[in-house]
Amino acid sequence: MRRMEMMRLSAVLALGAILAQTFVFANYTIVHRRTFNLNTTFAGAEAIGDVAFDGNNLYVSSWHNAAGVQTVRLVQVGDIGTLLGTNSGALAPSGWSVTVSAAGGSRDTRLVYHDNHLYWGYGLGDGTAANTGIRKYDLNGNLVTGWASGGTLTLSGAGVNRYDTIDIDPGYSGSGETLAVGVFGSTIVRRFDLSTGTNAGNAGPVGGATSTRDYAFAPNGDLYIRTQGAVAVATRAAASGATAFNTPTNIATWNEGALAQAFVAYIPVNEVYFSGFSSLVLYNQRVSGQNKIFIYNVGNGTSVGVNELNGSEQVDDGNNPVGFPNTFLNASWGLWNGRMFIFVVNGFTGAGVNEGYTSGSFDRLDIYEVVPEPASMLALGSGLVSLLALRRRRK
Repeated sequence: MRRMEMMRLSAVLALGAILAQTFVFANYTIVHRRTFNLNTTFAGAEAIGDVAFDGNNLYVSSWHNAAGVQTVRLVQVGDIGTLLGTNSGALAPSGWSVTVSAAGGSRDTRLVYHDNHLYWGYGLGDGTAANTGIRKYDLNGNLVTGWASGGTLTLSGAGVNRYDTIDIDPGYSGSGETLAVGVFGSTIVRRFDLSTGTNAGNAGPVGGATSTRDYAFAPNGDLYIRTQGAVAVATRAAASGATAFNTPTNIATWNEGALAQAFVAYIPVNEVYFSGFSSLVLYNQRVSGQNKIFIYNVGNGTSVGVNELNGSEQVDDGNNPVGFPNTFLNASWGLWNGRMFIFVVNGFTGAGVNEGYTSGSFDRLDIYEVVPEPASMLALGSGLVSLLALRRRRK
């Protein structure tokens, strides 16, 4: 009897090991959960430009396509639980909104979240100090006036003639987080203290092209750079706290005109969600007709079974949204209730439609989820059935 019990236990353990391997080496995909029409909030020439997530609420920021000084805004859209329980379509943000005067004429916007605060770069690419800047807000929409100069990091405060992008630099292998600022025409990564706004020591030069459009840092401090017609990765040079980068290596190139709204985003699937899955680099191409987000697999796990997102992927309520109408795209990510989401915004500078999501052009927010392939879950379920059957036989 004792020998039989041991044999059954060994079988259970062996089956458990097989199931674990089945899950670890399974493929995964990206599922389209929701498409929201925010066109009423961002009317006319104002357009959504970036999105951030604090673990509960989503935020979006805008830029303006009209010439001269214009009003742009930072908006708390709402909590993700409520959004996932709301049907795709027209949506009125449920949270707060703040506005600033900023340079128009297709000037860009960037938004990042860190430690219960939002860092918002507006009027990016403009050289007039009064019409651009980087601000810090708490999650209630209050300007943190103790950061930088009265809550705004000005051009003179940073010692630059323009801003083009911001991101959180984790430092070499998590050695120390700072706010990284990228400037078109420079290969220096300017870093600022997240608490005070003072200069935290510049990094670089990175080398390569100077047409910096966007930054995306991996958790280990490696830097992905979106330049004109390319995405490159510059690995951190060496020791802890290193401010040097190795020569960038292109991971994607294409022919592209001199256009401003361009992005790159690092989705750390392998590092923070599931170590068997490859992390992803998302980016757009400012090429007519390429109204989509391109996906590059970093290669540190099983590749995702999706090469691009064009906005028309079927959503949970059963309909296929209209595809992204143009190349004004941006993306970020977040974890919620043990699930990983990718958030995509697509700006539109025309009149647009204010209702629906299956036709026409509009400012939009899309929610995607990183999901293991159904086949792997089926295998896991079959294994559990076998375990239960084995237990019943034992009784």
